[in-house]
Amino acid sequence: MEFKSPTSILARLFRAGRDNWKQRALEKQKKLRALEIKVRDLSASREYWKNRAIAAEQRVPQENGEVFTEGKKMN
Repeated sequence: MEFKSPTSILARLFRAGRDNWKQRALEKQKKLRALEIKVRDLSASREYWKNRAIAAEQRVPQENGEVFTEGKKMN
């Protein structure tokens, strides 16, 4: 490939292009890492609240001394 522009100008343009590419790649990596951390935290939170809800559902009939079956209360 033959370029007509002076080598110094081409070198400057190629260097700028490389630097821009590196900067964009770094920003994407940071964003990806932040999103991975967010997903991890949200998954842990969801699991925590799910376990609390299950435990609460199991306690309710025991505390009231009642069992609900198909919408009917049985003692």
